[in-house]
Amino acid sequence: MKRILIIILCICSVITAFPQNRRKSTTKKKATTTVVDKKTRLKKEATATQNKRKQSQQQAANLNRSIKANLDSVLILDNRIGKQQASIDSLNTEIVRLNKLVSTLQKELSQLEKELQIKKNRYSNALVRLRRHRSVQNKMMFIFSADNFAQIIRRMRYLQEYATYQKAQGAIIKEQQQEVKKKQNELLAAKAQVQKNLQIVEANKTALVSLKSSCQTKINYLNRNLTTVQRQIAEYQKQEAALNAEIDRIIKQEIEAERKRREEAARRKAEAEKRERERKLAEAKAARERALAAKKAAKNDAEKKAAKKELERADKDVRTAEKNNRAGEKIAAWKSDNSSDVRLSSSFANNKGKLPMPITGSYSVVGHYGKYTVSGLRNVQLDNKGIDIRGQQGAAARAIFDGEVSSIFQYGTSYIIMLRHGSYISVYSGLSSVNVKKGQKVSTKQTLGNIGKDANGNTVLHFQLRKESTRLNPELWVR
Repeated sequence: MKRILIIILCICSVITAFPQNRRKSTTKKKATTTVVDKKTRLKKEATATQNKRKQSQQQAANLNRSIKANLDSVLILDNRIGKQQASIDSLNTEIVRLNKLVSTLQKELSQLEKELQIKKNRYSNALVRLRRHRSVQNKMMFIFSADNFAQIIRRMRYLQEYATYQKAQGAIIKEQQQEVKKKQNELLAAKAQVQKNLQIVEANKTALVSLKSSCQTKINYLNRNLTTVQRQIAEYQKQEAALNAEIDRIIKQEIEAERKRREEAARRKAEAEKRERERKLAEAKAARERALAAKKAAKNDAEKKAAKKELERADKDVRTAEKNNRAGEKIAAWKSDNSSDVRLSSSFANNKGKLPMPITGSYSVVGHYGKYTVSGLRNVQLDNKGIDIRGQQGAAARAIFDGEVSSIFQYGTSYIIMLRHGSYISVYSGLSSVNVKKGQKVSTKQTLGNIGKDANGNTVLHFQLRKESTRLNPELWVR
């Protein structure tokens, strides 16, 4: 009996434990599944966050590129608008001048026509009188009805002179008619030019309206993204400031090196001149010693007289040599001989406003010199130490005047070339390659190197002009 009870209890305990073990296994499985789901979810969230970040970065990059492109377009359009307006103003001025010319020509034509009519009337009256005279008596009767031979001669001369006068009057009338015709042609040409200019002005005004509309659309876009625009300009100006600091440093070094070179050349020249003065003084003293010895050795009056004269000449030469030596010592030894630089600087200055653009092919100025604002763009001020010139693909930088390559250096991924034109220095920045070397002499319009592309793929040359360390506005110097 006991054995049966023990067996029953064991069976009951097994039956009771089995569901518990099953529940434990199920709970464990559910916990494992939950962990896996959480990891997957977190991974998906991380991937989505990363994708959003990339998308946001891409959008920001696209916005930056779009803003940069629009800002460049606004600067180009602003420049074109200025030129277009200047062209219209110039044409209007020309139209006013032509209208005045038309008025003057009309007055002159009226006066010429009036004078011509008076001359025609006089000539006609003279012909009428001549015909009447011929109807009364002919020339022969007029001549031979004279009282004496002298009167015959006078009457013959009178008829010849009168015929000559009539021919001259006819020629004058013909010339007057040609002058009238010429004035009429000038008047017609002036009126035609006025009409042509008016048509050009209307076409330019239409183009100007289109340019302003396009520019305003871009300005509105930039104003909507003003914060990004200001940030971009600040970043650009920061980079430009660093570049200008490097250019200033190199120019300062160039100026100092040039000063030392001139001082060394002046020192060597001063030493050579000093040696030459000392040599001449020594020769003069030696000549005086010889003259003195010759005077002492003279035996007769003639020799004594000649020796005395030679000694006087030698004394004079010594005094002159000593005077030149003292004067030479007073001259500043460090005064540099920069006559060639002065000539080159003067020639460069004389070509102000006539120097060629420092870029080959067609171009547009997209960045002006100095501090300026773009009309319609709020709270944005641009500051440029030179000018930015956008050219066609494959454009090259070229020298604006004869000079010497004073420096070539690399800044970032681009090259900068500096040319010295006497005391003037031209700077060409943004080059992808260089065709010259330091110390090389270059001529006007000589190619210096190819212009590289900026971050937006545009071919842009940054150009500066200095007089030693003083910045100049390149737009006043190039045409």
